[in-house]
Amino acid sequence: MKGLGLRKLFGNATTSFSRQLLSGLLQLIIIAIIARVYGPEGNGLYAIALLLPSMLATFLNLGVSPANVYFISAGKVVVSTAWHTTLKLFLVLSIFGLSIGTSILWWHAEQWLPGVPKTLLWLSLAIFPASLLLGFVSSIFQGLQEFRIFNLVLLTQPSITLLTIGFVLTSGNADIHWLPAAYLIGTITTLLFSLYLLRPFLIKEAVNTEIKNNYGPIVLKYGYKAHLSNILVFINYKADIFLVNFFAGPASAGIYIIAVQLAERLWMLSQAVSTVLLPRLSQLSNKESKRKQITPLISRWVILATSLGSFALAGAAYPIIKLIFGADYLAALTPLFILLPGIVASSGARILANDLAARGRPELNMYTSWVAVIVNLAGNVLLIPEHGLAGAAFATSLCYSTILVLRVIMYSRYTGVAWHQTIFIQISDINSLKLHLAKGPPEH
Repeated sequence: MKGLGLRKLFGNATTSFSRQLLSGLLQLIIIAIIARVYGPEGNGLYAIALLLPSMLATFLNLGVSPANVYFISAGKVVVSTAWHTTLKLFLVLSIFGLSIGTSILWWHAEQWLPGVPKTLLWLSLAIFPASLLLGFVSSIFQGLQEFRIFNLVLLTQPSITLLTIGFVLTSGNADIHWLPAAYLIGTITTLLFSLYLLRPFLIKEAVNTEIKNNYGPIVLKYGYKAHLSNILVFINYKADIFLVNFFAGPASAGIYIIAVQLAERLWMLSQAVSTVLLPRLSQLSNKESKRKQITPLISRWVILATSLGSFALAGAAYPIIKLIFGADYLAALTPLFILLPGIVASSGARILANDLAARGRPELNMYTSWVAVIVNLAGNVLLIPEHGLAGAAFATSLCYSTILVLRVIMYSRYTGVAWHQTIFIQISDINSLKLHLAKGPPEH
């Protein structure tokens, strides 16, 4: 494994994981406070309200963020070009998104989001433009592999949100409308902070770049492929919550979201690794042999680590839910257990998705996601009415497992790497990885 740059990759991933861990803790505290103060119904109302801005930000980002990561990390575009183009796209997309959001709330809120007060939805809609631009700015830091700044920016949002919620509740105001307001304050504050940190990089420009003009059409040509895949991923991640609310109401959604949030904490490792893996693999666009060693190695380690974490979470789930969230949420135990196998599977699938995207082929991820969406939606619609939260969890877990199977097949056929090398840990991994990380200078 010599020359793979694993020491630097490991260091960056460790930093990102530390941020994920701290961010996850802050989010867990926020969820616990909301669950305790507002109960299952209030928790569900808040979660469903946030679906609107997150849906708009996902559906309308046009893949600009992954495109920025790819082209900046590959040295094909300078930061100022990427930023000016991104800003123009943001202005158009934010106006378009707010128009769509207004139309949804004006005509379809009661049908699509039953039981959620319109005032809560209108307040949540304001989060969309700030969230969209924050994602664009963060992608520039990720493309530059400035992970210290990237992690600092992403950690700021939950910190400010938690402080705002704490201030509001200690002031004796428990109006549920303060929850999306706190989220909005956290997002805007983080956005302003990230823009301040971006300024120095607009001056430090590389001289030779492959893309000098027309970055807009180029970023959209790459981005739409990743964009369609991201939309499908969003549907896969959120369809169960939406449909639980649709079929069973906000109170059931409030219980189910606890199972989802706890299970998704296991994604912290794969998300941290993915953050640093995409720009690193993009750098290795002309070094195929190295990429074919790095991706399977990381994939099988992530699957192993996430599997161990899932067993630990399953064993500790009962006291965690009872002590942190309260006895009213113990019904989340069954869906949590059912979700865990899918969470493990999706962790490995995420690593393979980054490899395919770094090859300039993000559309390959889209093909697998289409199949998974069909499985997910059909499963939830068929199972929730009869089996409730357990049915939603089973459909979602099956969807995530389907994604892994299809992505392993696609990756293996595209690269020639044996399928089992991406899933199962090898005896040689432990000694080789330990030796590689312990010796030698950092590689670039």
